[in-house]
Order: sequence, then C-alpha cells, then structure tokens
Amino acid sequence: MENILLTILQLSLFETLCVTGSLILIGFILGFIENRANFYIQSVFGLKGIMITAWIGTPIHELGHLLMCYLFKHKVNKFKLFNLRPRDGILGYVNHSWNQKSLYQNIGNFFIGMGPIFSGTFTLILGMYLFLPDSFATFANYLTLGSGQFDSRTLESIFVLTAQLFKSIFSTENLTSASFWIYFALAIAISSHIALSKEDLKGAGRGLVTIFSFILLVNVIALLLNIDLSGCFTGILALNIYLVAFSMVSVVFSSIRLVISAFAYTLVSRII
Repeated sequence: MENILLTILQLSLFETLCVTGSLILIGFILGFIENRANFYIQSVFGLKGIMITAWIGTPIHELGHLLMCYLFKHKVNKFKLFNLRPRDGILGYVNHSWNQKSLYQNIGNFFIGMGPIFSGTFTLILGMYLFLPDSFATFANYLTLGSGQFDSRTLESIFVLTAQLFKSIFSTENLTSASFWIYFALAIAISSHIALSKEDLKGAGRGLVTIFSFILLVNVIALLLNIDLSGCFTGILALNIYLVAFSMVSVVFSSIRLVISAFAYTLVSRII
C-alpha cells in the first residue's frame, strides 16, 4: 500500500512539472537575466535607466496579470498599468481577489502570476510579425516541434531554430532597415520587464499547490477506477515544448539587454 501511495505521489509531482515546468523554468531564467541587467543599469544610470524602458514594458507586464485575472474569473479590485511616480519601486500592479472555494479560480493564481511571460512573449512575436515578416517566417519553424517527446533531441532542435531565428533577425538586410531598429527598441523595452516579481511568484505558488493537489486527487480516482490518463499529459507536454520554444524569443532579447548593460557598466567602471 505504501509503495502504491509513493508511486502516485511521484507520478503527481512529475505530471505537475509537465503542466507547469516550462513556465517555471522560463520564469527563473528571465528573472536571473533581468536582475543582473537591472543591477548594471541602476549602477550606471540609476532609476532613470529603468524608467526608460518601463513605460513600454511595465504596461505589457501588468496586462499579462490583468488578462489572466479575467480569464480565470478573478475580481479585479484595482490596477495600474504604469506608475510615473513609483513608490517603493512599484511601477505597476493588479490587485485581485477570488473565491477561495473555487478550484478553477485557485488554479488561476498560477497562471495569473505567470501572466507577463504570456503577454510579453506574445507582444514580441506580434511585433516581429508587423516589423520583421521575413524573420517571423523563420520563427514559424518552431511549429514543427511538439511531437510530445521532450528529450535531448527536442532541446537541440529548439536551440538550432533559435540560432536560425537570431541570424534572421540580425541579418544585414534588417540592420539597414528602420523597421528593424523600431522593433529592436520595442523588444528590448518589453523583454526588460517580462520577469516575475516576488509577489508574482508568491501568487503563482498558491496556484501551483492547488494544481498539484488536484492532479494528486485525479490520480487517486484514476487508480481506483483503473483509468489511463497518460495520453492527456502527453498532449500537455507537447504544449510545454511550444511554450519553451516561443519563449526563447524573450530569452534572446533579455540576454541582449544583459550584454549591453554589462558592457556599459564595465565601460563606466573603467572610466571612473
């Protein structure tokens, strides 16, 4: 009996990672990159350096939370997409409440916390479609992924396609185009504010606990009724492959911002 319970627990943990793992991974990667870039920028330019990109990036960040609140039927009490005079470093916020007894709304906390990853990545892709159609055609190659088998070959394919996309975006033809530089400026501003705050992660954590509890309950019921649910999670795993692939656009531009800010910090440090 103990072995069965342990197996169900391990399976539930694995399936929870299948549902949420890619978003958590992307969130931590973007958070690490943004924190380092912000350190360099604030060291050189102060808060003004952050505000240069905040007026574009912060509203898109908060829209991610806001739209997810509406999707999961949370009550939006108050929100501010961008604060010109931030207090305590808060550039924007979405204050929401939910029915504690609603499974759907409690699960929604995870996706509300992760909302900026969706809104930021979607905006970057939309901008590519509008300003760099040839690069967007290269980006469409990501749609060839998602066989449901997430392994080393899948990761290799994602990195290869990302390299191709990077090469396409920074082609000689694009570098001489005004539309490229407009998109580049917008992409840097958007990617500068995709990362999740501590409050975002705290809210997502509440939803993550609910998701795990729900999956655990479903697995117990499936065991009792002898139902095979492996096919459902195979489809969810395929969706996660797309999320990882698409989010590489955010990671690329966040990394570019990090390199630029680190270069500026090093240059100023040597001069001073």
